[in-house]
Amino acid sequence: TDTMNLERQRGITIQTAVTSFQWEDVKVNIIDTPGHMDFLAEVYRSLSVLDGAVLLVSAKDGIQAQTRILFHALQTMKIPTIFFINKIDQEGIDLPMVYREMKAKLSSEIIVKQKVGQHPHINVTDNDDMEQWDAVIMGNDELLEKYMSGKPFKMSELEQEENRRFQNGTLFPVYHGSAKNNLGIRQLIEVIASKFYSSTPEGQSELCGQVFKIEYSEKRRRFVYVRIYSGTLHLRDVIRISEKEKIKITEMCVPSNGEIVPADHACPGEIVILADDTLKLNDILGNEKLLPHKTRIDNPMPLLRTTVEPQKPEQKEALLNALAEIADTDPLLKYYV
Repeated sequence: TDTMNLERQRGITIQTAVTSFQWEDVKVNIIDTPGHMDFLAEVYRSLSVLDGAVLLVSAKDGIQAQTRILFHALQTMKIPTIFFINKIDQEGIDLPMVYREMKAKLSSEIIVKQKVGQHPHINVTDNDDMEQWDAVIMGNDELLEKYMSGKPFKMSELEQEENRRFQNGTLFPVYHGSAKNNLGIRQLIEVIASKFYSSTPEGQSELCGQVFKIEYSEKRRRFVYVRIYSGTLHLRDVIRISEKEKIKITEMCVPSNGEIVPADHACPGEIVILADDTLKLNDILGNEKLLPHKTRIDNPMPLLRTTVEPQKPEQKEALLNALAEIADTDPLLKYYV
């Protein structure tokens, strides 16, 4: 998903990117966000449209400052979160130490869902140890009473409580792998497709969508990314975005299996891309009361100021146009003439 030249050169994500894939009968939309501290505001703008998050932890580097900040934001918004410990195939990895660091710096309410083996080669398998359920048992009075009295558990009881707390954003499954070598990725995808539920109000046909990203094409066309929560958005629909303002949908696309393809409608749970010159970040299409996430994360205040000048006087107009586009896509970046 890293398409900018600078992203490829540095090996980091700078701008939020959207893609999707089909897993059996489930379409999974992925919003790939930056992990670097300098681009946290880009991440915050995407949090409100997530059904769930996969938070990467490097097995080599452990918990970073930005990991703690992002995890706190996810907790604040009660977004179901999975930890994926990446790079487990590197030398000198101490996973028990990583678990201890996660419990100390992030949350003690983690459940390690896999074992990592080394022979004959590095591998991940399901964790069938009873100890993995400690966080589930300790957080439920009825299960704890059974445990203390020596009564047997039904696995369905533990799994039901695990899922309830995961959906509430109070229990965090831990999975392992190596993205570079495709290790543990299939298991992670299966969990994403089965555990993350679409935040769609049941039985609701009225439209509700939220703008979370704006970008410009190389030909300077303006595209707006909208998450649809309820209702269906159709091509040529006239949609209310405020008490006094409406827009007509004249062009729309959706991500599909790694590509952006034209569409004539978008259903609940979809991410749709509109060609539009008026919608702004965080604008609501339709009924704002149907938004599932009420808690918002405030963007950090900009602290730095710099001066930009054109090399030649005739470049001033092009420079101002470029600054206007940057400010349009990122409200933290403001410019004054």
